[in-house]
Amino acid sequence: MDVSKMSPLGDRLLVKPQEVESKTAGGILLAPTSSGRSMQDALVGTVLAVGDDVDVGVAVGDRVLFSKYSSSDLEVPDGEVCFVAQKSILAKLS
Repeated sequence: MDVSKMSPLGDRLLVKPQEVESKTAGGILLAPTSSGRSMQDALVGTVLAVGDDVDVGVAVGDRVLFSKYSSSDLEVPDGEVCFVAQKSILAKLS
C-alpha cells in the first residue's frame, strides 16, 4: 500500500502519528505502558491528506493533536497511519 495514493473520504484526515520515545534522554528504557500509546488519550501527528468535507482549518503538513479512540489505524510499509474523523482533531499545533 502506498500512502501517497491514499485519499480520505468525506470528513476524514490521514495522519502519520509521531513516534513515541522508548528511552529517556538519560538512557532509561521506558515500558510501553509508561510512555506508549496505550496510556495516552491524545496523540500528535502530521496530516498527510485531507478529505473533501474537512473544514477545521488544517492542511497537509500541519501537526495536530487528535483523540486515539476514534482513529482507524493502518500498518503500512513506512510504519503506521491513522484515518481520523474531523471531530476528533483536538488542536492544530504550531
